[in-house]
Amino acid sequence: MANSWVHRVGDLAQEERKLVERWLGRAVSEDETISLNAYKPHSAPVGPERESLRQEIVAQALEIGSRQQIGEDEANALVDEAFAEIHRDPA
Repeated sequence: MANSWVHRVGDLAQEERKLVERWLGRAVSEDETISLNAYKPHSAPVGPERESLRQEIVAQALEIGSRQQIGEDEANALVDEAFAEIHRDPA
């Protein structure tokens, strides 16, 4: 059984499109692509594993930021903002 689904909005049946728009809370345009993934949730990492993952994310943000010419402080602020958003709305 598939765990993911990807379709262009223009290829969706009308009822599928309405459902997607209801889920997203907004209209979608013909040139957008919709993807859906199903997975079993797992516990959030704790302790050293959590810190290791955070450092990995910070390193990735710094690498991406270096291409955009942002500083380490700004990259760290963006990562902190992302983590705060996750904690506010864990979806």
